Amino acid sequence: MASRFEQVDDEVIEELKEKSENENIKKSTEHWKNVFVKWANERKQKQNLEEYEIEALDKALSQFYAELQKENGDDYELESLKVMQAALERYLKSKSYPKSILQDKEFMNSRKVLEGKARKLKE
Repeated sequence: MASRFEQVDDEVIEELKEKSENENIKKSTEHWKNVFVKWANERKQKQNLEEYEIEALDKALSQFYAELQKENGDDYELESLKVMQAALERYLKSKSYPKSILQDKEFMNSRKVLEGKARKLKE
């Protein structure tokens, strides 16, 4: 009698993990990571978010959030700012970053900058 459990290798496991991720979420994460990379290049900062020390990342994100605009110079919609922050969080989690930019107190300053920008856009 055949085993009830199919034996699989690591490749199959990785394939299944990739299939679990929504394609739009993957695209959003990649898009916003690339926006940060473009900003970092212009500012002569480190490009890889996961390479920043916690305090330096909070400072870089504060600056990034404050300066963030569309390519045509317009401001982003409020919802886009939330999506951007969630995308950067997903990216950092995928790289096993030790802290959450959404929840941990070490990122309070950058969250306040983003909240301030959101309030300014509402006005």
